[in-house]
Amino acid sequence: MSKMKCFGLFAGCALATGALHAAAYSETFDSSSSWTGGELKGSNYAFRAEAGLPISGSTQPAGNKVLVIEGNASYSREALSGSPVVDMMVQTARPDDELGFPSSEDTTTIQIAVAVDSDGYFNAYCKNKSDVVGWYKLSNTPTDATGWARVSFLFDYTNHRCQIRIDGEPVMSTNGYLTATSTEASSQDNKGAWYKLVKSDATGVANMKVIGCTAIDEVVMNNEASYTYPLAANAEVDGVPCAWYDQYGLAWAGDVSYDASGMTVAQKYNACLSPLDGQTFAIKSMTTTATKAVVGVPATVATDGRKVVLDYGTDPTFETGTTTTDVAAGATTVEIDLPAAGAVKYCRLRATTASAQ
Repeated sequence: MSKMKCFGLFAGCALATGALHAAAYSETFDSSSSWTGGELKGSNYAFRAEAGLPISGSTQPAGNKVLVIEGNASYSREALSGSPVVDMMVQTARPDDELGFPSSEDTTTIQIAVAVDSDGYFNAYCKNKSDVVGWYKLSNTPTDATGWARVSFLFDYTNHRCQIRIDGEPVMSTNGYLTATSTEASSQDNKGAWYKLVKSDATGVANMKVIGCTAIDEVVMNNEASYTYPLAANAEVDGVPCAWYDQYGLAWAGDVSYDASGMTVAQKYNACLSPLDGQTFAIKSMTTTATKAVVGVPATVATDGRKVVLDYGTDPTFETGTTTTDVAAGATTVEIDLPAAGAVKYCRLRATTASAQ
């Protein structure tokens, strides 16, 4: 039998279009299992005492049960539609054979799949930007040959796409898209974390299947609105909360730029700007009347209690005689009162949690 390590999400039965289930389905395999079918190694359960799970630094206690697979296993339930999340721990290893599917698999029903190739790189079975179906390399870092990875899928059936995450982080590649609605970036080789589904008419997850020779644990199927990705809660990278990266479908790296602004992702966050808007954090224009001035500013998207303000007054150092007014989220102009006739006017745009860029 091939030693390929392959795991993924499949639509193997009729798809429902009913309401999304808010309650999560969870399977730890430590008690009675609902998984059936396929050629399993021994039984649905196997003890694994040596493996550690990379979840917030915790380790898997000796004797925890995991599902060990030689062949395939599947779980079916009433379809999840809308934007469901499927998340699981998968034991990864480098296979001896090239990527493929068992001859018994009907690839016409596959929505998306993920596998580890013989070189240790993650690959996705999906459509590329030209709608050609195949295996496409995902990450630039080979996986641990005997490690565990948390693999997550967020489905966007409105746009026929799926976001893939490894250990909580969206995986960027040149065959992906930045978000569910934007299709290209102006730099970084147009990388993105959303991938086209093989089945463009799929409307919900109806059957989850794992194939190859591997082990899985901690399977969760849930509604995106109520799901927190492991490793992401309260975490930050390069001073930027992981939740903010996730808002835009970006990899967790603050030193890259995704638009032509010249600002890095971390600078964009600190300036309360979108990483994709092409804007810089600076006053754009000013028009005046005898008593008023209208200042043009970039639209900001402050979160987590941050805000953007405009300081103005007669002191170029802004140490005395300065008035401060809030800039509303998304606003592109701010109206201010001019000082007495003949006075010099100074303005400064400032984010409350970072220095002006």
